[in-house]
Amino acid sequence: MKITLTCNTGLGTGGQGVCLENAALGLNKLGDLTVFCSGLTVPKTDFTVYPVGNSPWSKRLLSTPILRRRNDWAVLLSDLYFDHQVSEKLKSYPCDLIMGVAGQTNLAFKAAKAQGAKAWLYCLNNYLPFMQQQIQQELDFLSDPTVATMNPKMLKRFAEECQQADLIIVLSEVAKQTFIQAGLAPEKVKVVTPFVDTQKFHPTVKNDQVFRVLYVGTIEPRKGIPYLFQAFLQADIPNSELLIVGGASTRGLRQFMTETLNKHTNIKQEFWNFSQDDPTEVFGKSSVLVLPSVEDGFGLVALEAMACGLPVIVTSNCGVADVVNHGINGFIAPPRDVKTMANQLRFLAENESIRREMGKVARINSQQYNQALYQHRLRKIFLEQDLITPIFN
Repeated sequence: MKITLTCNTGLGTGGQGVCLENAALGLNKLGDLTVFCSGLTVPKTDFTVYPVGNSPWSKRLLSTPILRRRNDWAVLLSDLYFDHQVSEKLKSYPCDLIMGVAGQTNLAFKAAKAQGAKAWLYCLNNYLPFMQQQIQQELDFLSDPTVATMNPKMLKRFAEECQQADLIIVLSEVAKQTFIQAGLAPEKVKVVTPFVDTQKFHPTVKNDQVFRVLYVGTIEPRKGIPYLFQAFLQADIPNSELLIVGGASTRGLRQFMTETLNKHTNIKQEFWNFSQDDPTEVFGKSSVLVLPSVEDGFGLVALEAMACGLPVIVTSNCGVADVVNHGINGFIAPPRDVKTMANQLRFLAENESIRREMGKVARINSQQYNQALYQHRLRKIFLEQDLITPIFN
């Protein structure tokens, strides 16, 4: 069986790229896999990879001062370019199954289905209109609201992709519920939880007494950073620090970060490249990781933190809440609930032995989410969809 996987990012680059790599490793064991991704570099893999370059339209828009704030158009143009390139390639590389990332695969679906292929939509976020609704509530923190909105044409493409898809793959039960609430049939939406490399992500010894709260990721409207700042300051923990690892995606948020860092010396910002730097260094000097997102299809960094022996605090709108056992390996808070997050931070700071024990349990729990489990779940879906034949002993 010939399988095509498409995603407008690089293999292993960022959260989306890691999820793409997860999927590629799993699909490669179930058929003859071809991956179409962005960029120009061909990585060394056991399957065929076709980088289709980067959108010149998007690049031109972002280089034009008067237009660069329209990030919604930049994303749309990038995805349209990628989708068009892949759909043209599929005329020469037909497949039996195409699995494409939401918002990036409308034309490719049409091209593949015209040749008789099955189409699976790979959605790395929650249902996109739900995601848009959550982002809209965060616009008060931005100087220019246009940068945070999702282009209406993107939402239209997503709706068409959902209609074309024979199946929708999501990363969590949290994400699945947003699709069901939007009216999609439960049997059309399947969950395949990402896995974590527990050899790369492992516990290390913390060398100071600072209660360090960690956030890792892009600073963007849906990530709920202002609520984390408020919770950290409200908790008022002695000898504490909030470490933000990542850059801001908008001018308004960059300004917000600058003002916050200047005002509060115990809030710091660092920049890491986890594809090159050792991630255990930043996790190893931290006490807890917080993912305060108002919307997140999963939040792989929380599972990575758990693998490093950290308890985590996540919101109920994060897909990774699926793997958090409240009060056992971390805490789950309602989105935007500053008081609850502050109380959870204070509890962990005041109860070091409990915090350490929660971290140990988090490490053990993270080991369950491995490549073997991922492969088992993916294979089960293939069997249910009659794409492969069962092997009987």
